[in-house]
Amino acid sequence: MGKTIDRITGEAGIPRLVEVLADRLNPTDLQSLMLAVYARRAQRRQPADVLTDYERSRFFGASPLPAESFSAFESAAQSAASRFSFLTLSPLAPFSACAAVASVGQDWSIPTARTGEVVSDPTNILALEAAIRRRAAPQAAPTHLATCQRVVRPQSYGDPRQLAHFSLFALISAGRDVGSFGREAEMIGGHLDALIGTIRGYLDQPPSLSLSYTIRTGSTADARFAAIEDVANRHGIPLWEEPERVAVDRYYAGFCFHLWADTPSGRQQIADGGAVDWVGKLTGNRKQRSFISGCGIDGLVAMRLSAQTSI
Repeated sequence: MGKTIDRITGEAGIPRLVEVLADRLNPTDLQSLMLAVYARRAQRRQPADVLTDYERSRFFGASPLPAESFSAFESAAQSAASRFSFLTLSPLAPFSACAAVASVGQDWSIPTARTGEVVSDPTNILALEAAIRRRAAPQAAPTHLATCQRVVRPQSYGDPRQLAHFSLFALISAGRDVGSFGREAEMIGGHLDALIGTIRGYLDQPPSLSLSYTIRTGSTADARFAAIEDVANRHGIPLWEEPERVAVDRYYAGFCFHLWADTPSGRQQIADGGAVDWVGKLTGNRKQRSFISGCGIDGLVAMRLSAQTSI
């Protein structure tokens, strides 16, 4: 399990402690145990301890960006993505919402003592919402959902001052397969129109945008290629292929894209998305196709403020 875990189990004097907690206790009993542990530790905490943690930890504290800028972004998103139903999601998700649904490591998310986790990616939660709708009406018209949500991720990205919490704009579409990647092609256009429209509607001085894509077949006869080419033509932005992008196999299902902006510091990725198999897995119906996309809001807020101060 690693040197740290070996040391902990040795100091506790309980051999195979991780196995006991992870495999021998049922989730309800583990929850009761953890709540008792935290309740006991909380009794020893003083207000000054809380304030110290709040000041020092990157997990807490307020964003330095103005709240009204986030409100303005959400307004722009709702206008540009009008075909999507916007949801207000809980800040908590079922345990392993990322690890089990999106096949990423559990270290992406912060687990809670109550067998849940703090939301680290709203697209996974939108997939759960979409799966409920598709399971109830698998033949219905496609489902389109979106949200703007503050999330927390525990990874350190090299800058100790960088907050662990930030806001994401996330979208998902799910619908029954119509053959020859036709459903996915339809979703590509809808998502990119929403993202491009949001970015151009929100930024006072929108940067030059460009699109890249990765497609497993690599065939220009593929409906997915035709869809993204149509988006690039309609919005007047360059398009190129990223043939070696590993994520098309590890995370996405056969197709993914990047949306880029030309900034004073160089080309910057501002949005991405692609086809996933999440709704099909969640419903047990492999005919259900799904497509996700999203962008970081904080970076766009900072871009907008920078343009305003340079005027």
